[in-house]
Amino acid sequence: MALVSVVMPIYNAEKYLSQAIESVLNQTLKDWELILVDDGSTDKSPEICERYAENDSRIRVIHQSNGGISAARNCGLEMVKGEYLAFIDNDDVYLPDLLEENYNLARKYNADILKYGNQYIKYKNFSPACICSSEKLDEKKIVMIQKEDLREKYKQLNDDDLLVYVWDGLFRTSLIKEHQIKFDTVFKYGHEDRVFCMQLYQRIHCMIINPKVYYQHIVYKSSTSRIFSVDRIDDTERLLNYERQLFDALHLNDLDPSYWQERVMTYVILTCSILRSPEAQLSFGEVFLVIQRLREKYYAKAFMGSLENVNDKKRMKNKMYAWLFEHNQLKILTNILLVDRKIKYVLHLLVSIK
Repeated sequence: MALVSVVMPIYNAEKYLSQAIESVLNQTLKDWELILVDDGSTDKSPEICERYAENDSRIRVIHQSNGGISAARNCGLEMVKGEYLAFIDNDDVYLPDLLEENYNLARKYNADILKYGNQYIKYKNFSPACICSSEKLDEKKIVMIQKEDLREKYKQLNDDDLLVYVWDGLFRTSLIKEHQIKFDTVFKYGHEDRVFCMQLYQRIHCMIINPKVYYQHIVYKSSTSRIFSVDRIDDTERLLNYERQLFDALHLNDLDPSYWQERVMTYVILTCSILRSPEAQLSFGEVFLVIQRLREKYYAKAFMGSLENVNDKKRMKNKMYAWLFEHNQLKILTNILLVDRKIKYVLHLLVSIK
């Protein structure tokens, strides 16, 4: 049995795929397995996968018809045999000591989840020279969170984006298999990893946070998380309901009754950002109904006065959105979103002309 199983979902990634696979091959830890799930690619990605598998017995390839990133990851989950599980996107890279240092830490502390540092890099600023570990591991900076402390730490973990992704951590494989935790295939444009984590957090006994950077998330213009779809609106509300389940499971309302409404406002602002996207084609009435439904279903008067604690409102525009939503000025909010949409569209045209 491998110490760590690495799952990589792949779709039309021929330009970047070899670089991602090589970053796993170059790990200082050698006892791993890499499961490549080709999700119906129409470029040369399948051939690249097969070539690597032929040359290294630790690599397995699965080809399936296109079902999205959640379906691809679920397929990989069925195949994993390692003690711990890790993920990597097909256009990102591991730094060389990711698996070794974090596996050793996970074993040392008997962790169910270990989260490590990551770095966002724009594609134009990335080069192969970036794939190196210049920082030394400092165990004095390691943070351990036991099950009984998760409630108290939940808000800070959320604010620090440590409850969001799957590619920034190791997960105990037996915990996932025992509780049959999978990715929700309804999500096609993001959030699926956060939902996966939410299901895990209800069941962990020990979580380790290692702030050293090991993972480089390379941002491309064509990244799935940047593609617009009106389905993102329903996805955002679906994610909100998943977090409600986690709140109930951890009894977070008993600790801080106002925090749930802070989270509601975070999702409201996220929905507003979708509605004002230049690609959105919704009419005034359609935008208004989306906002009105959110207020009717999730707004609570007790939320009054807690708006200043919402992280997503650091931007002045988000503060305005929040104030209008709070004071039931939904028609004004709708008009502002439509004006914002037009401005963003014009700016986009000006940039493309240049």
